[in-house]
Amino acid sequence: MEKTLYRLLIFICFPGVLSAQNTLGYELRKGDVFTIEQKAEQHITQSLDDTSHELTNRVSGVIQFRVMDQNDSTYLLEFMFQDLIFKIESSLQGVLFDVHAGEPKAGDTQAAIFNALLNTPVQMKLSRQGKILEVVGGEQMISKVLEQSGLPEGFSRSVMKKSLEQQYGSEALAESYEQMTYFYPEKPVRSNDHWSNRFEGKLEARNTWKLDSLTTTRTYISGEAGIVMKTDEPSNSMRLEGKQQTTLIADRKTGFIREMTVRSDAEGISTAAQMGAVEIPTTINSIVTYRLIAQKHVQ
Repeated sequence: MEKTLYRLLIFICFPGVLSAQNTLGYELRKGDVFTIEQKAEQHITQSLDDTSHELTNRVSGVIQFRVMDQNDSTYLLEFMFQDLIFKIESSLQGVLFDVHAGEPKAGDTQAAIFNALLNTPVQMKLSRQGKILEVVGGEQMISKVLEQSGLPEGFSRSVMKKSLEQQYGSEALAESYEQMTYFYPEKPVRSNDHWSNRFEGKLEARNTWKLDSLTTTRTYISGEAGIVMKTDEPSNSMRLEGKQQTTLIADRKTGFIREMTVRSDAEGISTAAQMGAVEIPTTINSIVTYRLIAQKHVQ
């Protein structure tokens, strides 16, 4: 009777003692294969005097990640695009770009060029918290696209190479997909605990994450961030600041996401070389979703 009362008093007075801490992170096996569907929609509004110009960018794709090797602290993944779709619409000029890389039509040079991005493996080294430590192979993928383009050596080919590097170079891929992977804490946490990390690059984000809840099969995490979006190129520059919200559901066993939504809103100033030093008020609103559509293990 006394022992029972003693345990009850401990539970009432010190409930945190019995609140379990959880070590969150990736627990992957060599041969694990995850296929993710990504969809992104971005609305850009530029206003000057009494006029405005709106651009809508839509990008979707299917990406496969395969675990090639593992050790105590990192994983080596093979990453490849299996499909990519791009569409850009202007409120003033209509459709500017419309490409389905996975289904190039006869005579569609742009689709044929971007088809070269598909099924070209790139290697990615990932920490157990999801930080992308290194990407190798982006340059080979870009070389494949340039060869497919048929452009001779010269100015046009150099411009195209520079543009591709900003999107698909090894460094650019690491910055882009870290958003999808890097959200786990360094230390064990309880439900409702918070932790922080940062993303660097063209999108800088100071993230605060929260463990919302756990079940036997799922991990629920949300995040808020202050963001800075910036580019500084000869043709244009931009600096915007705003906020970003993330919600995700991850597999409790592997740590890999099952669903993830990232919403961001930012505003600031952009400039274009052809308009001199004119500063254009600019806003960008975007939503990116990731969804696991297939998972398997291969020997």
